[in-house]
Amino acid sequence: MNLIIDQGNSITKMALFRAGQLQNVDCYPKWDATTVNDFLNSHKIEAAIFSTVTEPDKEALSLLRERVPVFVRFDHSTNIPVKIGYRTPQTLGLDRIAAVVGASIQCSGKPILVIDAGTCVTYDLLTQEGVFTGGNIAPGIRLRLLAMHEHTGKLPQVEPDGELPEMGFSTETAMRAGATLGVAYEIEGYIARLKRDYPLLFVFLTGGDALKLAAKIKSRIFVDENLVLTGLNRILQENAKI
Repeated sequence: MNLIIDQGNSITKMALFRAGQLQNVDCYPKWDATTVNDFLNSHKIEAAIFSTVTEPDKEALSLLRERVPVFVRFDHSTNIPVKIGYRTPQTLGLDRIAAVVGASIQCSGKPILVIDAGTCVTYDLLTQEGVFTGGNIAPGIRLRLLAMHEHTGKLPQVEPDGELPEMGFSTETAMRAGATLGVAYEIEGYIARLKRDYPLLFVFLTGGDALKLAAKIKSRIFVDENLVLTGLNRILQENAKI
């Protein structure tokens, strides 16, 4: 059994994979040595990979290294099954790399656009030759709503969940629709533009806002909320040779 740990800014996901298939995902707002110890006592783990965008709990990492036979700390020196064409590879987000790897498993030999819709929206391109050429970063739904509130004098703080008309009928719905549909139309624009250069482009949508945005996107896309976890498991296999 493989243990995949993806630590974000607000939650940490711990997922189990068996024979390449995702078994279950648990989310923890607090991730520390106690969390790891309890999890390992309940599951027989043969190999694990840890990826983070923030500072991890050192005691928790030590525990993983001690108790798991094969442990990989994912960083920019880790072997990955795609080529990086980014000019500054050391600045490339590990979650972006993992998502692209996860997509490549499903569409080998095809050009791929991976859209990860979270706090920020990232657009990452993998060529049919397996080269991750790079991508763009834009503010996500929540960030757009927060910016409108913080950088104006009267616009309120609006939550992303709620009524979502095509055209707002109040300040709240106008801001929510503007932020959400703005991201959706942005996504449509990227897909249309890239398909001019890559007619066989496959598009994957992942991240916390994936399902919300998928309902507003008319282009053909594949929604996979666990793309990063799938990619991390593939990277673990690549490095552990299991």
